Amino acid sequence: MPSNVLTRKPFWQLMLLNIRPFFREPATLFWTFGFPIFMALLLVQAFSGEKPMAEVNVVVIEQEKIDADWYQAIEKDNKVSILNIEDAALIARINAHFAEPNSEVSPGEGLSSILSNHGDVLILTPSGLFSTRNSHEQAIAFSHVMALQDQARKPYLDGVIDLQGFRYIDWLIPGIIVLQIIGIGITSISNGLVSDRQQGFFKRLKLSPFSRLDYVIGIVFARVFLLIFQLVALFATFYFLFGYQPLGNWLSILTVLLLGSIVLCLIGVLVGARSQKVEVATGISNLLYFPLMFLSGIYFDTSNFPQTIQNIVQWLPSTAFLDAFRLTANQGASLADVSVQVQTLAGFTVVLLVMIYFLFDWGDEK
Repeated sequence: MPSNVLTRKPFWQLMLLNIRPFFREPATLFWTFGFPIFMALLLVQAFSGEKPMAEVNVVVIEQEKIDADWYQAIEKDNKVSILNIEDAALIARINAHFAEPNSEVSPGEGLSSILSNHGDVLILTPSGLFSTRNSHEQAIAFSHVMALQDQARKPYLDGVIDLQGFRYIDWLIPGIIVLQIIGIGITSISNGLVSDRQQGFFKRLKLSPFSRLDYVIGIVFARVFLLIFQLVALFATFYFLFGYQPLGNWLSILTVLLLGSIVLCLIGVLVGARSQKVEVATGISNLLYFPLMFLSGIYFDTSNFPQTIQNIVQWLPSTAFLDAFRLTANQGASLADVSVQVQTLAGFTVVLLVMIYFLFDWGDEK
């Protein structure tokens, strides 16, 4: 290619230089695109939704004395299994337990036989409904049976509805996407820079028409270009498997994705700015990757963190990126609505470029 073309378009040539290796090796394609998508699906499956309520076993004692409408509602519910026994002495022991809370209740022969076959049960007597174990599952079962009593008195619709844009899966998927960008932006770029340094690429760069700024911009936008394919694959996969569909304006969403990706890629450049060995760059990348993963609200809402930690994590670039992404994608927020997050990302971009300019080791020191 003529040198004048290289001089006019150095940025594009360096960008292509960083892109071509990813399409020459099938293994590189898999680890760059296939494996992150597989991990994203695995994480979504692991963290989305809750375990369905198991069948509720209700031991009914003296059924003829229990509210008939409530009993019929329990009997008709396909999530509840009724086990009837007659044991007036057990009712007396249960009532005596509440007079002496520290005492234990002897289950008796009938209830012992049921417990050996069914494990945890609820006990329904004319006096009330009782749990036999203080557990989350029993609390859910107890609430379900008590709700049947209310329904028996005044029938109403009962169930879980999915609100578009506010499902847990809708909240989780943007976090998984940002996590993939953190991985390819920080780890991939930093290791690539160290490899170029070890191969003497920066020394040869001095003899070429390329400027150092061209190299930095080229390697960042090469990764952003590769991220386009990964994001398209992720959005398509999440749409067909989970029905995920962003509700916001695509221009706003893509602007946030572009700005956030640039910031995370620049962090990767900074990590590899002075690292001389891949092991060092990998260690620093992991040191950043895991805190960003857990503190940015990818899996857990940051509002649940202590206030001191909230005050810190809100200034993380990944937190600003993820908050802006969720708001624009799930709630249809405009760029004006996420102006604070956008300004935070823009500020990080400027600061990182300045740090890279002064800290990058181009081999001049040797």
